[in-house]
Amino acid sequence: MSSRAPLLAVLVVLSFFAGITGVQLAYTLAYVLLLLLVVAWIWSQILARRLEVHRETPEGAHMVGEAFTERFTLRNRSVLTLPYCQVNDRTRIPGYAPGRACALNPGGAVAWTARGVFTQRGKLAFGPLEIRLGDPFGLFPKTVRVGESGTVTVYPAIHQVDAVLRPVWTGGSFGDIPHGRGLDVPPDISSVRDHAPDDGLSRIHWPSTARAGRLISRLYESQQSSDVMVILDLGRGIHVGEAPESTLEYAVSLTASICHAALARGQAVGLVANDRLGTAIGPGRGETQRLRILEFLATAQDSGRRGIADTIAVHGRGWQGRGGLIVVTSDREPGWVEALVEVGARGQRHLAVMVDPTSFGASGPAMRVGPAWRLALDWWIVRRGDALSAPRRSRAAGM
Repeated sequence: MSSRAPLLAVLVVLSFFAGITGVQLAYTLAYVLLLLLVVAWIWSQILARRLEVHRETPEGAHMVGEAFTERFTLRNRSVLTLPYCQVNDRTRIPGYAPGRACALNPGGAVAWTARGVFTQRGKLAFGPLEIRLGDPFGLFPKTVRVGESGTVTVYPAIHQVDAVLRPVWTGGSFGDIPHGRGLDVPPDISSVRDHAPDDGLSRIHWPSTARAGRLISRLYESQQSSDVMVILDLGRGIHVGEAPESTLEYAVSLTASICHAALARGQAVGLVANDRLGTAIGPGRGETQRLRILEFLATAQDSGRRGIADTIAVHGRGWQGRGGLIVVTSDREPGWVEALVEVGARGQRHLAVMVDPTSFGASGPAMRVGPAWRLALDWWIVRRGDALSAPRRSRAAGM
């Protein structure tokens, strides 16, 4: 409106002057200005209706840190010149700004490719687009809005943690698998117990079931078990920092990396979280299980009201004798450590992955891992800026 205000003021003055004086020139100028306004308005309306926008967005699932490209095409299908056009993209990807400014002849088109990197996990939508254009005189600018054109799922980054976890994999904690895949190792049976709902049929001990009259499951020696249960702390108020440099993002990425490494070894992996829904993904193997875990982690948020210690106690008791527990947390309260020690079995050392919140700006002292805890559990302390793919072995062995 500001660009039209002076012209409208002149038109009013000329019309008033022509009306009281009858000067022909004043009438002529008033008509010319009025015609200019009408032409400019029609020009702007036609351009807005005849502008064609095409956007080719990424599809499917991607991962944090993965590069992507988009292809844009802008076409003027009117018989009028498009004197200026400014494209603004509202996609919420930090650091990604694919918009541009251009001018188009009648029937002309412009195309360009924009490149970016997925910097955050979640369900991300591309768009909407806002295209600002107008007539040659700039009197009637128009904004054309194009809605979201596609949604992708971005999984958390997966790091190569197998090297740092190798002492844990091979030390009798989560399965001693000297040859072949975990599926090929015949586990030794130490005892039996009542059948749990998430036990597979292969665990049922049929002779004991026949004698007891109810389903009985085998209880494997922990050194030969190929099962791993990861417990992720998503309690509210536990995590600090801003994504991507936050304890939540580190914890989610570490959880995804650990599950990926275990599944790649052929082990059965389950995931439990103390989020608002109390998510529990039963143990499984293969690509289907990996995608189930990644789909959850892509949108996982610290929304839980239940402490991680309670989650460990509830799920840890039912997991005794089935394999190793891995707890990923930023909680500096000692209660969860005691709970993890209590659910341990003979010959079983669970793994505690501590994402140190003080390195992300949290106030107060860092958590001290005493000698008794180091004897009872394996520890991996992760701090901000650590190279997660190749951390120092001392941190995984009891720091």
